Amino acid sequence: MQIRNLLPEDYPAADALMQQLHQIHLQNRPDLFRPFLHPYTRGKFVEMTADSGHICLAAVEDAQIVGICLVSIRTRSNMVDMLSAYVDDLVVNPAYQRRGIAAALLEEVQTRAKAKGAQRLDLMVWSFNKSALRFYQALGMTPQRYILEKEL
Repeated sequence: MQIRNLLPEDYPAADALMQQLHQIHLQNRPDLFRPFLHPYTRGKFVEMTADSGHICLAAVEDAQIVGICLVSIRTRSNMVDMLSAYVDDLVVNPAYQRRGIAAALLEEVQTRAKAKGAQRLDLMVWSFNKSALRFYQALGMTPQRYILEKEL
């Protein structure tokens, strides 16, 4: 497996993976997610891949993109002044899961984020996604806060 930067011409493969991820969210929380075909427009994707404030990685195996990780480098408002790397999206093709691809993507993200001055790695996991929560915890991530909800 090779990990490399996502390129603008990778949009179709990245879009297909993002659609898979969006379907998981849509199936589990149709009250919050609406159906649409493209989670990122081609323009937004190209913008992200060119922006130094993002880390956009592809995992390539069998000459195809089998996983992606999209990360924003940012300072949180109203909090201690430090850069953090926020994982916006991490997805691996189901046929390639449980092979260490997601862990390798996150390891590379951490290396690159540190090089950009980030001091922490943050992400959000939906409560329905128990396997993702177990995966992140196995990598040493711990809960930072809880977002609660109640329908009115």
